[in-house]
Amino acid sequence: MLYIQSIEIIQQNLEDCDEWIFKNYKIDETLKEFKDYKVKEIKPRTLTILNGKITFKRKKYYKINPETGKEEYIFPLDKLLGIEKWQRIDNSIKEKILSFIGKKKTYQDILDTMEHVKICIKTISNIMKNAKTDKEYYLNKTDKKIKIPHTLYIQIDGTYLKMWNEKKKGKEKIKKHSIFSTVHTGFDKAKSTKKKTCNCK
Repeated sequence: MLYIQSIEIIQQNLEDCDEWIFKNYKIDETLKEFKDYKVKEIKPRTLTILNGKITFKRKKYYKINPETGKEEYIFPLDKLLGIEKWQRIDNSIKEKILSFIGKKKTYQDILDTMEHVKICIKTISNIMKNAKTDKEYYLNKTDKKIKIPHTLYIQIDGTYLKMWNEKKKGKEKIKKHSIFSTVHTGFDKAKSTKKKTCNCK
């Protein structure tokens, strides 16, 4: 019931946000990239998020390209949410699945912890396999700049992850070698104690 209620709240918030865009995209400076567009129609979209599967309505906008004379379409809400037109799974799910890397969890273990999300093992497998090349979903992605002192510590470790290799004729259990790296500036002496060492970012 909590998941159902949260889905309804998120759906309403998204549709409220879409309505706010409609009322302000002509005058709000943060929405100026949409000001030359006009509303064409309202279309629903279904997206799988951490709370489950959600369907919400949003407005489709269009404008005439002066060079080609053809209509160009855009969904401002989708763009602000950072989701592509082909995307069916929210970025938060990818980040959640990738957070299990290095914890020696099988695909079934991951699926059990995300039972309410309603995804399949194949989806988890694809996200894991594409983790190296999927530049948009690196963990702890941030643009925050920090001051680096005279010493920068780099820690690297490797492990073998047990995975299922999906084939046309069945499944094959394989081991995939993964390497993990962290970078930090040492520990904070002011915040550290004898029992706990506080690392800097």
